[in-house]
Amino acid sequence: MKLEPECVACIFSQALRVCQTLGIDKQTTKRVLDEVASMVPGFSFSQTPPQVAADVYPRIADILGVDDIYRDYKAEAVRHAASIADTVEKRVFGARNRFHAALKASVAGNVIDLAATHSFSLEEEVARVFETPFAVDDSEELYRALLDAKRLLFIGDNAGEHLFDRILLRIIAEEFPQIETGYAVRGRPIINDITLKEAKEAGIDKVARIIDSGVDTPGFDLQRLSEEARKFYESADLVIAKGMGNYESMNDTSTKPTFYLLKVKCSVVASSLNRNIGDIICYKGACNV
Repeated sequence: MKLEPECVACIFSQALRVCQTLGIDKQTTKRVLDEVASMVPGFSFSQTPPQVAADVYPRIADILGVDDIYRDYKAEAVRHAASIADTVEKRVFGARNRFHAALKASVAGNVIDLAATHSFSLEEEVARVFETPFAVDDSEELYRALLDAKRLLFIGDNAGEHLFDRILLRIIAEEFPQIETGYAVRGRPIINDITLKEAKEAGIDKVARIIDSGVDTPGFDLQRLSEEARKFYESADLVIAKGMGNYESMNDTSTKPTFYLLKVKCSVVASSLNRNIGDIICYKGACNV
């Protein structure tokens, strides 16, 4: 999905939100905004929003003198998610259709997004998602595809929601024991992305092989993959990609059957999917072969 004019305004707003969230002083905030404003003429509508963000966020980090802008907030998101993860897991394993419930749990975690423009209550969001139907529901087709698959690439998104991904990964491991699953994480933190560190701490390696994608954008950019990630992607029968950044990066480029699990958080993605902000999605995207 390519950059739209609304994305330019959103990225600029994200720069301000970083400064507000971190309590940055006015003068430094202006430096950040001036720097991002100077970059806008270089944005290209041939880029994806995550590719633009990959240039913007390191500039912000340099001005602020940090290497992981949201480190403390990511840690808090993980603690918050951990406080309800056991309850969510019990609900999933007690459900009549555990697979469908696990998909819902994974999508519920996708609300943890420091680049989004809305606030949220994780507890309320999880409860709401379990009672909300998918606005696009390709979950039955995903289940059938998993029955025939030998290798699955699951692409993570944000820190915190990976604890809910772990529940889905466990269900996949139990119901489809023939599948070798890789869980791809960002090559480095850009916003509040899941990285190797958080994935290992969460024990993801007990239910999947953790793969450092090498990608330095908030989305799985096929042009920037590490050798390990590229080999796994190319040999995968099937891909599950979490979140809007992965959808924005892959829907026009993925050469594999790819299912997107996400909550719609912006008007551009809503328009792309012909759905509404707030909808939850399990969508089989195009296979661009």
